[in-house]
Amino acid sequence: MKMGLSTFKPWSIGMALLACSGWALADEAVIQKKLQQLIPGAPPAKIQESQIPGLYQVSIGPKIVYMSADGHYLVSGSIVDLNTRENLTETAKNQARKTELEKLSVDSMIIYPAKGSTKRTITVFSDIDCPYCRKLHKEIPALNEAGIEVRYMAYPRAGVGSPAYQKAVSVWCSDDSRQAMDQAMESGQVSPKTCQNPVQKHMMEAEAFGVSGTPNIVFDSGEMIPGYAPANELIKMLVKS
Repeated sequence: MKMGLSTFKPWSIGMALLACSGWALADEAVIQKKLQQLIPGAPPAKIQESQIPGLYQVSIGPKIVYMSADGHYLVSGSIVDLNTRENLTETAKNQARKTELEKLSVDSMIIYPAKGSTKRTITVFSDIDCPYCRKLHKEIPALNEAGIEVRYMAYPRAGVGSPAYQKAVSVWCSDDSRQAMDQAMESGQVSPKTCQNPVQKHMMEAEAFGVSGTPNIVFDSGEMIPGYAPANELIKMLVKS
């Protein structure tokens, strides 16, 4: 007997969709419970079905992993659509990073505003004792001229208490933190200062973003460059003609 879509009643289609939705919610609950066991006290993750049946995409802040519906297996890696060549995982990471960027406190950053209208912004996790950070710093005027705002966050890689950390604290505690940053990036030295500061919080946020080196550049689109890139290349990527 041949059956078409018209054979099924609208209510039966609706019931089927509800059942599928119920299964997905049940799977999400299992995964959420497993995550709480793995990371006690962690905030709820964003869980959604991936492009692969039975595999769920799990967003933990700006990080993306995949888990099986039963919560037994975790997969860390990229899913690539071979038809379009799109790295679906990287696309998801960009969106997750963009969401997390919007949660960061702009007031805690050192900002070099664009000249004229702001076309794009970049957030740079930077270390005063990093040679390539200093190289990028010299190119900020070119980025500003192109309409790109540069936002600095502190990431002294040597850790809390290191000379780089103390320099970052001194810069953020200065009366004119932008001028102090210019001085520190030029000479490697800055007048010692102490105050309540965001440096440790910035370091924690850097870890959440998966920052391992400096400079680490995050575009306002969520795309991330884990290292130095010349200003002219950044301008080409950010301000498309």
